[in-house]
Amino acid sequence: MPCLAHLGEVAANRKRFLAAGAGILIVCQAKPAVLAMFLRNQSQPVPVVCDRDRVAYRAFGLEETTWLSFFRPSVLWGYVKLMARGGRLRRPYEGENVLQLGGDFVLDRDGRVVFAYRSRVATDRPIVAALLAALPTRR
Repeated sequence: MPCLAHLGEVAANRKRFLAAGAGILIVCQAKPAVLAMFLRNQSQPVPVVCDRDRVAYRAFGLEETTWLSFFRPSVLWGYVKLMARGGRLRRPYEGENVLQLGGDFVLDRDGRVVFAYRSRVATDRPIVAALLAALPTRR
């Protein structure tokens, strides 16, 4: 649920990213068939690709959390806030590792990471303004 909420925020600001000369790529850990089903039900205005073996997750240093982390007050509060805005808890998709943490990265045109945000808990994501501020200036 937190990942989908963050995806929605990034996608809603797609025009701002494009105006700054940036592209967006969403990487998920779903199996291709599961991602295809998801995209049939919830099309996205940004490209979404599969990394079912989580190779990119490891390459970008994204870690797994523990089950106990879901009981931290800040994480519980994060879920309560998401549900108050209409978010619903859902069963994990087939093959999805719910302990896998996400992250947000900004790369320059040469492929260098110029901004890295690695989530510390499931509800931890950067605000869109921080991502936009991290974009390299156009030449």
